[in-house]
Amino acid sequence: MGCPLYDKGLGFVPDSLVPAPAYVFVGEAPGKNEVEQAKPFVGKAGHVLFNWLLHAVPQLKLKYEQKKISIANTLRCLPPEIQGRAYPRGEEKAQAEDHCRQYNNFGSAHTIVLFGESPQRCWFKTELEAEDATDRQLGHDVKGVMGRVGRVYEKDGRRWVFAPHPAYILRQPALVEAGQAALRIAAQTEQLVNVEYLAWDKAIATLK
Repeated sequence: MGCPLYDKGLGFVPDSLVPAPAYVFVGEAPGKNEVEQAKPFVGKAGHVLFNWLLHAVPQLKLKYEQKKISIANTLRCLPPEIQGRAYPRGEEKAQAEDHCRQYNNFGSAHTIVLFGESPQRCWFKTELEAEDATDRQLGHDVKGVMGRVGRVYEKDGRRWVFAPHPAYILRQPALVEAGQAALRIAAQTEQLVNVEYLAWDKAIATLK
């Protein structure tokens, strides 16, 4: 099946691939600047990624300078806006993402950083929908992007790290430290917290 955005999406922006990547950064969809230059993350979100986030993690900054980081998007065209957000919904979203999977090329990368809600749900749809269902059953709010910052999955022989999208950080600059922390986890320079689960009676006892 062809892409449902073929007649209404703007442009086609190929991924910026390097020959032997150690990391791949995956965003959502290109913006107007990206379409004009046919290159991902060259607009304001790109400024945040490279100057606010990557600059704070020397290990990844060096990898980028050594051409060891590929830059990609989940969709390769600029979708029309729906209620102020340039990303499709529902069945159109699923079809567009499925169509664009043919362009995915992670090569030798051992770590994939997923920036934002859309790529995270594209690659981990089953896991996140199960988590949403559990949260609702427990009467909890469903976790958003900020509730999953720095989460790491091991899948298909790679590490997948969740990070907030640079465009989201641009609108809320106070979140820049959360983005930097996610990249430090991707670079394995920030220690992950090992959560200890206690039985209910033991947990209550610790509060007394």
